[in-house]
Amino acid sequence: MLKTLWRGAQGALVCAGLLFCGAATGATPAPARTFGKEVVIGHPRPRVAELGYAAPEVFNPVTDRIYQGGFRYGGPPVEIPAEARFLTALGRVKMMKRIIACTDAWYFPFSQTAKKSDPPGIDIEILASIAKHNGWEYSILWANTGVYRGGLKGAFRQTIDKGFCDLFLGLIETGDDDHMSKHQMAFTQPYLGVGFVLVSKGKVPKVKSLTELKGKGFKIGVPAYSPMQDNAKELGIEVETYFQNNRVIDGLLRGEVDAVMVWGPSIPVANRDKNVELAMSEGFVPAPGQRFNAAWGVKRKEDGFLELLDQELAAMRASGEIRRIVEKYGVPYFDPFPDAPTTQ
Repeated sequence: MLKTLWRGAQGALVCAGLLFCGAATGATPAPARTFGKEVVIGHPRPRVAELGYAAPEVFNPVTDRIYQGGFRYGGPPVEIPAEARFLTALGRVKMMKRIIACTDAWYFPFSQTAKKSDPPGIDIEILASIAKHNGWEYSILWANTGVYRGGLKGAFRQTIDKGFCDLFLGLIETGDDDHMSKHQMAFTQPYLGVGFVLVSKGKVPKVKSLTELKGKGFKIGVPAYSPMQDNAKELGIEVETYFQNNRVIDGLLRGEVDAVMVWGPSIPVANRDKNVELAMSEGFVPAPGQRFNAAWGVKRKEDGFLELLDQELAAMRASGEIRRIVEKYGVPYFDPFPDAPTTQ
């Protein structure tokens, strides 16, 4: 293979030296071949080099110079006209024909800040669809919800509380969301169910719940001090605990456990970063206490904006568009759970 490529390269060099190679040989030069680039979402990159493959850009805050230099909040990503600054969010969006959203800068697969990122994340794709449907454009104001930066409270204070954006993406309703009321925020209707799911590498049969593994002799990896740990112990299932979903998956890859219980959206992160191809056990459903709903947040005072977003999200769910976007990223899709925790 390498010799063939080298000989081809040699021929090209010789031909280039003759200037008019086609004329000199009497042959018409063959047109140069081009290869399309394919970005793989939520799936591993090839284990060997392949022509036409382009790995998706990955933003890593640990090695990013801007992040290391000190992340700082700025103003909105686009200028808000003076006459629009004191309008309601819906009034401002209609006037500017642009919706400005805040979201965490490092929250793949829901959002990510890689400059050439394609695609940008589940929430941003959903937002783009809503904007397009209404004839608007959209812009993103990146936030940092890390605990050491104040969590959601700090992010709200530095962004949406200052009127820099119209809504905040990437929220999970836990039933204990005191930050919402303290910042006069309200959740939209949920658009996606998320939870802890079972992942294995073939040793464990397809099951819909951990109960089906009771007495089967399997060892399950779980996040330490989590509801899954208590659930498995109640069923008499042997467990191995790890801190963080990332380390739980490492335990599975090292063969220390037969299967793991991890946060569903962490699966495509592992596939991308560890060059593997994991998936939720087909048909598995997170148990009560281990399942939640994803939603967005807006200011409670906004008149009509929450209702518009609810209608748009409901229409996208009904048409299957949200499911298509979610599954494209390799995230297990569930309709919002009616018994998941809610925040009044």
